[in-house]
Amino acid sequence: MSVAHSIADLSSPSAIRLLPDPGTGESTEPDLLRYLSASRLKCWQTCRRQFFFRYVERLVVPTAPALFIGRQIHEVLRLWNWANWKCEPLSPEQLQAALIESWERDTAAEFIPWKKPEDEAIARDQAWAMLEAYFAQCPVAPDERPEGVEVQVECTLGAGIPPLYGIIDLVRPPGRIIDYKSAARSPSEGMADHQHATQLACYALLYRSATGERETGFELHHLIKTKVPRVIISTYGPMSAAMESELFFVVDDYLEGIAREAWVPSPGQHCSWCDHLALCRKRSGM
Repeated sequence: MSVAHSIADLSSPSAIRLLPDPGTGESTEPDLLRYLSASRLKCWQTCRRQFFFRYVERLVVPTAPALFIGRQIHEVLRLWNWANWKCEPLSPEQLQAALIESWERDTAAEFIPWKKPEDEAIARDQAWAMLEAYFAQCPVAPDERPEGVEVQVECTLGAGIPPLYGIIDLVRPPGRIIDYKSAARSPSEGMADHQHATQLACYALLYRSATGERETGFELHHLIKTKVPRVIISTYGPMSAAMESELFFVVDDYLEGIAREAWVPSPGQHCSWCDHLALCRKRSGM
């Protein structure tokens, strides 16, 4: 499947206006048109100005505590699933030790702006409580062997279009794509699939390309950071034709917008938690 015909003239590098130099070296962000990902496309949909700050100027900002907690939870779940795939399950003590090790390693490497010194220890305890709740309520049977864990996949979308890359958290048999979400509140009923439609469509294309088969559906496993942690499982069917079509329109818009350097802001409620709000207002003359 290809995107709209207006993209055809972008297949030549000379047709694309030069962006600020993204830098060189293995540790720098690759060129914006070298590959696509769910996170890039979702950021583009949210706000093109935010995309510019994150992927073009590559501004370094402190790691938000909520983001840091989510990453730590994902790492422990990765280890847990990987051990299950190898039929070598980890004990709760081993999993908690893995959380502490990952937490200490990452806090030494980056800055997390905790409001008070004691907040870090509280957050680590909360992360473990969320994991304990998940292990107790997880719908995956202890003897169920995953089809894939942290699967890195690439697929081709068509001539002149960058390849799509992604990492799928977990694939359960038979072909159910799982993604983990950590949040402070429960997802609104009927909104989780809408909010994550771009990501799910990307994963479906990646899965189909890698296996030659159609996914049987999706599961979003939400770990909710309430006083008593909750686990909410949202289940959906396979990607619809409409979802696939909408994803390609997003890709079309992404490529056209980058070619035009259309870094316009998209003011909305999401601005309240954007790391670049002050700079964005300044650029807009506010």
